[in-house]
Amino acid sequence: MNQFCLEPIVITGVGVLACNGIGRKAFWNALENGRSGIGMIDRFDTEKFPCKIGGQLWDFDPRDFLNKGTIKRWHRAVHQSVAATRLALDDASFDTPGYAPERVAVGIGTSVGSPDETYEGYREVCESRGWEFVDKLASTANSGHASTANVSSNFGFRGPAITIASGCSTGLDMLTWGKEQIRIGNADAAVVGASETPLTEWAFAGTCALGILTERNEPPEKAMRPFDRDSDGLVLSEGSVVLVLERADRAKARGAHIFGEVAGTGSAAEGHNPLILERDGSALARAIGASLEEAGIAPEDVDCAHCHGVGLSNYDRCEVSGYKAALGSHAYRIPISATKSMIGQAYSAGGLLSVAGALMSLESGLMPPTINLETPALECDLDFVPNSPRWNDPENALVTALSFGGTHSAVLLRRYGEEKRNGRGN
Repeated sequence: MNQFCLEPIVITGVGVLACNGIGRKAFWNALENGRSGIGMIDRFDTEKFPCKIGGQLWDFDPRDFLNKGTIKRWHRAVHQSVAATRLALDDASFDTPGYAPERVAVGIGTSVGSPDETYEGYREVCESRGWEFVDKLASTANSGHASTANVSSNFGFRGPAITIASGCSTGLDMLTWGKEQIRIGNADAAVVGASETPLTEWAFAGTCALGILTERNEPPEKAMRPFDRDSDGLVLSEGSVVLVLERADRAKARGAHIFGEVAGTGSAAEGHNPLILERDGSALARAIGASLEEAGIAPEDVDCAHCHGVGLSNYDRCEVSGYKAALGSHAYRIPISATKSMIGQAYSAGGLLSVAGALMSLESGLMPPTINLETPALECDLDFVPNSPRWNDPENALVTALSFGGTHSAVLLRRYGEEKRNGRGN
């Protein structure tokens, strides 16, 4: 019979694929130096689109992680998920951790699924030659569950497995799910993450039609401007993050490096509108409050935050209001970094990219800058660490994610026990 785990749940591996860095160390080097990964899209012709920039994974080559057959059969979201998992497992020295495969949970979330360019190829084959000639695994390859299935099979994990799709909150919700699988005794470890591949022509067209993409194409690195008065929209990006979660006692017993403890998580929905967020941020405040309550800390004990900060005025105002409602006057006293100012909006992976940044802040004591913040927008009057990094020495870090439909999540990360900074974040 499974037993409830009273041990802290900790993070021992961080695998990152971001437009400004492949791998945790490269990603952190870019963040701490305020280096953007946004550039001119070269994957398809953007001439007809008002927005011509994005956060491509410029340095990612799936051949470094997968064989040719797997690359051909499965889509880019799967390529990214398997690669990020390999990086996370290597980071955690997880090749021989002593866990039974049946005791490792797996969950790789997504928001828009896998809108791969091969979808158009399937359509053309169907129209020109008939359905009988469509690849027999075409529908499977397009499945949102494909990443979880491939990670489980590639690495031989046979524990609980799930795919969550909750918009931009997906990554944090996957982290929560993994933590709970260990907490309730269903697993001894969890491999959780998110992968997003929205930089295909038809997916890009849909986002342009929604009217939320920036038209500030030159220079690309100046386009993503969270909380800034002159922001005119967001930049779409691809990316993937996978984390390894373990019980603290098991991690220590095998000599694993612990990046931080998942001290508390929370989620709440507005139940208001599928696109427009409530201005008062009350649902986000409830999610933050739940994460603090589980962590056992008061609002005034929060040391810093890595926020959603997506550069859309409605979302930015809602987030600021949520911080003020949850933390009161203390919201003005903590440094808050907006990672997306450097990497754009990677939907489901965005929250976990912030988690990766927050873990490195706990390791190094440094808060990355929110770049391109020149004139704060009306009501966005918190300390967003504008344009230059800052030493802060946090013991804990709050991470938030806001999703369309008013689905909001929060995670409180905490430096674990006697773990000391040792330069691994550099």
